[in-house]
Amino acid sequence: MPSNMEESEIKKEFKKGGGRGRGKQSFKKKGKPSQKQQSSNADEYFDGYCFCVGKEGPEMYVRTIEKLGLYAITHFENGSDVKKCLKKVALISNPAPVLLQDPTDNEKKVWEYHMADLLRSERTLQSNLNNMFAILMSLCDSDMKSRVESCSDYAQMDNDLDTLKLLSTIKKLVYSGGTH
Repeated sequence: MPSNMEESEIKKEFKKGGGRGRGKQSFKKKGKPSQKQQSSNADEYFDGYCFCVGKEGPEMYVRTIEKLGLYAITHFENGSDVKKCLKKVALISNPAPVLLQDPTDNEKKVWEYHMADLLRSERTLQSNLNNMFAILMSLCDSDMKSRVESCSDYAQMDNDLDTLKLLSTIKKLVYSGGTH
């Protein structure tokens, strides 16, 4: 049992805000105090990567596509789907779920759930690919950018934000040495 002197010390400490839930207290964030935040600036992320014409073009193209895939995975929802499309330079989509003949109510609900998930994934992929268009153009050096913009179908690509057509054009220019 605490004495009167100890009791008055406890009361003083409580009035100062030393008690639980009193005063201005804050929680410390976990992690190292000097931990650097991940940069969302694409310019810094892709420093040293570009699409260019010349003898280093094909090697740089492969390295840049790998870096773009990593960027997509870490910055986009369902980024792995974007990475697959970038590697294949084609729209990769998951197969639609199959509804069995004469399904039970549960099988029908499961099919509806999988179908809704597939449609949501396709919308997300298309949105991500549209966003990737600007990133691809920003990675073209000035020579590559002017060659891409001089292509006959560039206006349509730009209007549609057709990333896969743009990437296909860039790949052709890189591997053909700039002649399209």
